[in-house]
Amino acid sequence: MGKFIYFPSFSAGEYGDKLKKDFKFKNGFSCRFYSDDFPEKYRHNQVLITAGAHFKTDDYRSKLGLTKDNLVMGDSGGYQIASGAMKWDIKHRDRIFKWLEENTDVAMNLDIPPRLKYQGKYKECLDISIDNFKYFDKHQNGSTKFMNVVQGDDEVTYQNWYNEVKNFEFSGWGIGGAGGSLYRFMSGLLALLNGKEHLKPNNEYFHILGTSKIRDFLMLIQLQKSLEDVGSNVTVTTDSSSPDRAVVFGTFYTNFTIKNATFQSINFPNKKHNGDIINDFSVLPNKNWPRLHDFDDVLSEFVGWDDVVKWDPDCTIGMRLHNFYVFKDAINQITDYVYGHDYILEQVVEKDIYRVLRSIDEMVKSDDPKRVFETYKPLYAKLSNMKKQTMAREVDFWS
Repeated sequence: MGKFIYFPSFSAGEYGDKLKKDFKFKNGFSCRFYSDDFPEKYRHNQVLITAGAHFKTDDYRSKLGLTKDNLVMGDSGGYQIASGAMKWDIKHRDRIFKWLEENTDVAMNLDIPPRLKYQGKYKECLDISIDNFKYFDKHQNGSTKFMNVVQGDDEVTYQNWYNEVKNFEFSGWGIGGAGGSLYRFMSGLLALLNGKEHLKPNNEYFHILGTSKIRDFLMLIQLQKSLEDVGSNVTVTTDSSSPDRAVVFGTFYTNFTIKNATFQSINFPNKKHNGDIINDFSVLPNKNWPRLHDFDDVLSEFVGWDDVVKWDPDCTIGMRLHNFYVFKDAINQITDYVYGHDYILEQVVEKDIYRVLRSIDEMVKSDDPKRVFETYKPLYAKLSNMKKQTMAREVDFWS
């Protein structure tokens, strides 16, 4: 039911290192959730890898054991550039482009997001991004389906960015800057719907970069359903590293609530912060950590509190897998509700979120999505952190 795809972005940090080394738990169980060695019931074939962290590593796809059976999404490294983790240099462009073509099936263009270290440099980011898009457009050989990218801060700047890059021939669109801001997401979506991008046969994907909250999943799955209702060919996708990164802080997901749109969690003990009680866990009658998901039955065969006490890879990789499957459960449950009857959906989500979902459906099905956007604009602002806008707005791009 539904084509929506979540791409786990686990290729950096400890998990990325263990995936590359084909880490096995004590009983030989693989940490590669996307491989044929993983139980079919839990196998997840879609993965995101990032050029920002790995473009200097040749044959990276094979090093992770990814095959033709996996759908591999490539991030170009724009976020790493915006955050300062990677300094932009034109000399990297060709290598990033070739790395994406050699290692991925679908990939983002190399855009420079106008935020973080580039906040307030909208025009500079747009100019560099256009130059990169021209390069990708000219040199693509068809082995990878590249996506155009739209960035901005509001409905005006997203529309302007879209107007400047819309004529490139790619296989879909990425919406940048949407993570954590409902207003930016709706603004980016508006630019694409206003341009009828969802109805163009060459567009196969709308990828919303770096979103992973319950509210995000509700909105993206609603978008997928609405696009299917109008016969669109587009598959909605997103990515995040949240189940992976949470473990850096000792976070173990326990549940999620759709009504409150939150993941619930506890902190696992560690020697540094809980030295006075950590050894108590070694003598617990039940050696297994909490069973909160049926995948924990698999983990319990070879991971337990002894591993938590040692804080060894069996513990940390096990936590990451557990968190990931809680994420998958949330997505599956949300899909059931969104594709079910509105009578039920209206009861299980918060009232304002239900109105947002209806607005997405109206925008997709309207001949005038801007009119729908303007109708719901106060709601989007209410549910967003509306910081002072810093991007230039000297021209009415709608005229």
